[in-house]
Amino acid sequence: MKLVLWPWFLLFFALVTSSWSLSSDGQALHALSRNLTLPSSIRSNWSASDATPCTWYGVGCNVRNRVISLDLTSSGVSGSLGPEICRLKYLQILSLSGNNISGSIPPELGNCSMLEQLELSQNSLSGSIPASMGNLKRLSWLSLYKNSISGTIPEELFKNQFLEQVYLHSNQLSGSIPFSVGEMTSLKSLWLHENMLSGVLPASIGNCTKLEELYLLNNQLSGSLPETLSKIKGLRIFDASYNSFTGEITFSFENCKLEIFSLSFNYIKGEIPSWLGNCSSLRELGFVNNSLSGKIPTSLGLLSNLTYLVLSQNYLSGPIPPEIGNCQLLQWLELDANQLEGTIPKELANLGNLKRLFLFDNRASGCIPPNICTGKSLRFLLEVQSYQWQHSIWCRYKRASIVLQIRSPLNT
Repeated sequence: MKLVLWPWFLLFFALVTSSWSLSSDGQALHALSRNLTLPSSIRSNWSASDATPCTWYGVGCNVRNRVISLDLTSSGVSGSLGPEICRLKYLQILSLSGNNISGSIPPELGNCSMLEQLELSQNSLSGSIPASMGNLKRLSWLSLYKNSISGTIPEELFKNQFLEQVYLHSNQLSGSIPFSVGEMTSLKSLWLHENMLSGVLPASIGNCTKLEELYLLNNQLSGSLPETLSKIKGLRIFDASYNSFTGEITFSFENCKLEIFSLSFNYIKGEIPSWLGNCSSLRELGFVNNSLSGKIPTSLGLLSNLTYLVLSQNYLSGPIPPEIGNCQLLQWLELDANQLEGTIPKELANLGNLKRLFLFDNRASGCIPPNICTGKSLRFLLEVQSYQWQHSIWCRYKRASIVLQIRSPLNT
């Protein structure tokens, strides 16, 4: 009888020891896959008969066979992210972007104390950002954009001196930008656009002296832009369009590194700062639909890399600076709906790359320079409309697909 039972005992022992042979990290990943729906090709690759998961698809290990990375970017994963993620004690990189993962971010994720890079963008995540994520003190890269995450940004999240890249845009975040934003002293990129954030831009942002990219557009932010922005010497991109910012531009940059500067569709008043002429790398400058007044600074003619200059719908007065003709790379020049006076400078004919020129609804007078029609790149309707033009001109270009019209109510 004992001899008959012996083979069955050996088989049972083999099955048990086989399940025991998979490392604890492998067991954690298998537990994680109960909530995450993996494609069959990945699921078959995650074999429980392996001693470690280090050869599994998307898994990376250190020399001790501990899982330090899980990268399933754009791998057709769905389901939800379960609390089992916290069992991967040595996890440094978690990248699940570009999938169809739903549900909320588990608070247990805050227990992954070794985590340095977290990418959950472009999924279907909902709920709020857990305050426990403030425990991830080694985190340098946080990407949660293009989800349906709502609620406020936890104050604890920004209390991290190692965070360099923060991408929270294209969600449903509300509330204010935490004052603790100033504690991210290593921050280089902060993308918060396309949310429902309100309140002011905290003055503490000036403590982020390494910041290079600041995207705030399409929110409900208000108040004056803090003068402390002057402390961010290396800022390259600042886009705060489509908000409700007020007041004047009181900050300035001595050694300006700006490449894109846009405050369009706000309530900014005062004059366009002349220091912008020092921003030799500036490519796009947009102040559309504000309450700016005064003259257009002649220093803008120093911007040799400028491709977009859009200042429409303000209260700008004085002449159109002929110096703008020095901006040889300019493609869009929109100065319409202001109170500009004088004549159209003949120097604008030097803008050989110009594709769009809007000068209508101003107070200009005099003749329209005939050489304004010699541009080779102009593609869009050229409209110059004023009740004081002395004549009008029609221009048709060999390479253009439409007629470019300069019209005058006095000479139709």
